[in-house]
Amino acid sequence: MATNKVQEGDILRLTVGATVDSGDPVIVGASLPGVALTDYDSADGKASIAMKGVFDLSVQAANDAGNKAVAIGDKLYFDGTTISKKASGALFGIALEAIDSGKTATINVLIGGISQSMIVAAGIHTVADSPLDTAEFIAVTGCLDTDIVLATMHTNGGSPKLNIVSASAAASPAGITITADGTYTAGDKINYLVVRYV
Repeated sequence: MATNKVQEGDILRLTVGATVDSGDPVIVGASLPGVALTDYDSADGKASIAMKGVFDLSVQAANDAGNKAVAIGDKLYFDGTTISKKASGALFGIALEAIDSGKTATINVLIGGISQSMIVAAGIHTVADSPLDTAEFIAVTGCLDTDIVLATMHTNGGSPKLNIVSASAAASPAGITITADGTYTAGDKINYLVVRYV
């Protein structure tokens, strides 16, 4: 039997904001949805968070375009304040009850639900002659701040050899920034993959 198991995973002790109270919906980090089972504890800055289950939560029947009814099975998102169908927030769960368009109601929400990933973009980027810097921006139409970026150096003609130290996504301007531990050389190639959980 494994001796390095730390927690079951259904309930996690995680760092949260000081205003979190028991029963509050939370997103920990960029994409961990849950419901606080305990209040924020100033002693360690954490709370116990349920990562699975069905909870009664306040939900607004709206999406990014305006008012929109919530149907059973709809994906719900949380922007740090409100749970709704606004996909600009982080994926939070699945609606188990319906709400009329424009209304806000307390309904059963399945935390997490089924999530799947989609590839937003992939390719090989060639570094141009100018400007040469430690950070290289690659435009990706429709990119979001919450997208996950994987990147490797395909070839590197510089001296000394470069290593990638970070890869991040942004919605404005839409694209990814790949930062190396030195200055890129014209002609360097970067393999990249942008993934989104939906």
